[in-house]
Amino acid sequence: MSILSKTWLQAWLTLPKLEFTVLCWEDWEDRTKIVDTIMERYEKGKIPIQKFELSLFFADSPELFHLVDKWLLIALQNGVKELVLHFTSYRVPVLTILAAKSLSELVLHDCILMPVSLSSGVVNYNSLRKISLSNVTLDENMLQTLLNSCPLIVSFILENCSGMKVLKIKSDSLKVLKIIQYYKICDIDASNLVSLDYTGSEIPELNIARESSQLKNSKIILHCLPSFSSLINTAWFCKLGKFLSNPSSCSEVSLCLFECDEINMTDLQMDNIGSTGWVDVLNLNMLLMNQIIECPTFVDALLWSCHPRRLDLISFAIETVTRLIDCLMYMKNSSHSTYSHGWNNQLKEIKAFDGKNQLLQLRSEELAKRITEGQQPYFILDW
Repeated sequence: MSILSKTWLQAWLTLPKLEFTVLCWEDWEDRTKIVDTIMERYEKGKIPIQKFELSLFFADSPELFHLVDKWLLIALQNGVKELVLHFTSYRVPVLTILAAKSLSELVLHDCILMPVSLSSGVVNYNSLRKISLSNVTLDENMLQTLLNSCPLIVSFILENCSGMKVLKIKSDSLKVLKIIQYYKICDIDASNLVSLDYTGSEIPELNIARESSQLKNSKIILHCLPSFSSLINTAWFCKLGKFLSNPSSCSEVSLCLFECDEINMTDLQMDNIGSTGWVDVLNLNMLLMNQIIECPTFVDALLWSCHPRRLDLISFAIETVTRLIDCLMYMKNSSHSTYSHGWNNQLKEIKAFDGKNQLLQLRSEELAKRITEGQQPYFILDW
């Protein structure tokens, strides 16, 4: 193609998106020479770079990291907007990256972020809008310093990062936040947050501005996976109720629970007086809930904390689903349910549907057949 077309040759030599993968156990020296030659050509020709992605596997050589520093500097000097780095043991030059005026998105995998002291000058020039950290080593100070140095950040992803004992995130500009992290303490202070996707063992502390008009379209997804040593109890549901009552409403909550301790509904209601959570969709994974569903107050506590308008189930056990339906029917028909004591949000109606939105009878062979066939039912709850 290059022989036949000068236009194609020019286009091939000036691609704005560069993605390199170096496998360091096979001819890695030859491969790095190829990358080095290409990057030097971009440097000499001042060819614009829109995206620079570099993946080095099983690399732990100071000489190689020296080349990485060189390539990274060339990409930043040539106006790179999206930077993706994926390799172990490499200590990312944070100061150099944050000083880049063109960079809008930073993605780091398996890297090391060392504590640094950032000057106010770096903050003023920073243009990062999106940051994603996966399996990155950093401490609490480095995390907050990074967020403080990005006054225009709108999206932040944190996944399985080490080096932190507690997780605290504070940002006034942040709108989209995704966390996959298992810590005892998770504190989120983001006044303009409109989307939260959280996976962890504990209910996070959330501070969102109630007066924000953006909350009308907010989306909060919780994948709560308590460890086997951390039972679901009254305190856990108290945290869940307070968390969901923070914004005006919550669009979606996903729960996967293992074991349940005794729940005191009186203490649960007293602890959350004046705060009621409303959830549009509650996704309940019941694959491991054969025993937890037998807890007499579990369903009361769950629905009191969430008030779901739609309840989606993941279960292949007809007995478990039947037990849940019995609890729902008891709530609907009995004024003595622990759920209804002192509250006006009584469950009025329950309807079951299949995956094709076909109405099903709550206690029918058709509903059991759908579950056996793997077609998970969902319920519409009218409060």
